[in-house]
Amino acid sequence: MSEIKKDKHPSPQKEENLLKWREEIGTGMVKDQRNYNLEDIYEHAHSELSLQQSKRDQIITIYLALCSFLLPFALGESVPTMEWKGAIFVLLGVVGILFSLIVVRYREYKEVYWICCQTLTVLQSFKPEKLDKTLIQRTFYYSLHKKGKDFLHETTGRLMRGKFVKKNLNSSETFHYMIIVLMASFINGLGVAFLCLRLGILGIAAGVIVGIAVMAWLMSVYFNTCIKIYKVLEEPEEGKEKEKDDAFRSAFSKAWFLHMYYDEATPDKTNTETKEKKQA
Repeated sequence: MSEIKKDKHPSPQKEENLLKWREEIGTGMVKDQRNYNLEDIYEHAHSELSLQQSKRDQIITIYLALCSFLLPFALGESVPTMEWKGAIFVLLGVVGILFSLIVVRYREYKEVYWICCQTLTVLQSFKPEKLDKTLIQRTFYYSLHKKGKDFLHETTGRLMRGKFVKKNLNSSETFHYMIIVLMASFINGLGVAFLCLRLGILGIAAGVIVGIAVMAWLMSVYFNTCIKIYKVLEEPEEGKEKEKDDAFRSAFSKAWFLHMYYDEATPDKTNTETKEKKQA
């Protein structure tokens, strides 16, 4: 059989073809009147929102199943020493922490998708020919402000984290999250107590401290992640106006349902313009 020769040095023509993706898309290729089916996009966004909730429930169910299998095993006679029992508990607790962080990620995207649905509802009231990048982004900001304005301080314009926590503490989303957080915290604390059992009361105290610390940290991550979405609503400090733009880009980048527009700025063109501004 004849061997296939690999071209280690592609011809200049091949190299030119490989760089075709960097070329600008001609504006003449874009329709003058763009028809966006906002109802279909809304349905897709709503289904994705529900999917985030389903994924969260699956994560919690998997963790409960792991606990129901490993906890009786760790407490049984097949595990001879307290150190081994403690190691299994700590390992299961670390898995719970990782699962909790995954749930936080789902919660963050669910919040953004909910804002997307609100944005798409508002966009349906505009004329189709008026829809462009600027209008979509302004409507997204309007929807963010509509929901997050209650968390802003009237005088300073800063987000009031205490008020945000108080309003969201009794939500079903938080209750679902607390299920896995409480289990992970308790299991981590119990594991540390088993590992330090020889220290007597000090070992038990160490377990309690670790359990409380894990729970406090996970709840802090949860609320800080959720409120970060609304950081764009804060009035920036003098000289830090760029932070407001960064906060908006961070939130809007997750709202990929709204990236339906054609942006004429290609990566190469954007980089070139940025360099020219810096040089100027």
